[in-house]
Amino acid sequence: MKRTKLINDPAELVALFRSVDSPERRAVLMLLAAGWTPTSELADKFGDEAFAAITYFEKFKLVESRWEVKDGKPEKAYRTFYNAFQISTSLTFEETEQLLTVVLLTPEEFDEIEVKIMKMVGDEGRFANDIARELELTTLQLKGLVRRSVKFDFRGHNIVPIREEKN
Repeated sequence: MKRTKLINDPAELVALFRSVDSPERRAVLMLLAAGWTPTSELADKFGDEAFAAITYFEKFKLVESRWEVKDGKPEKAYRTFYNAFQISTSLTFEETEQLLTVVLLTPEEFDEIEVKIMKMVGDEGRFANDIARELELTTLQLKGLVRRSVKFDFRGHNIVPIREEKN
């Protein structure tokens, strides 16, 4: 069955580009595209990098998971949810430059901005336009930064921290 992710929001392009921005993420994604892959196999092949990639993929809803029994024990397995993308958006040259700036930030540059946003967001969240204004970012740049991060996300017009699941 072919499942296509429709991308209408230009900021989602940041998440798509960043999902394959390293050889490790590409390799994890390609393995998951081949079919259900248990976490033990991911850990054996890619170590902790696999779980960092899956966390990112889950935020963008690129993967799905299910429980499987392997050697008599339950184990989570993952595979890609989509096998195609349809991009239906238009951008001005200025908007393209803004998004590519976010995509091409070095990890250090991104971490610096991410820390600033996390401090502003706090435990409860904050209105996105206030953050954009304070950091002197456009709304599109801020949306791209939020799409790139696994520490916070949008809830309505607010940016809120992503809480870790408790087992």
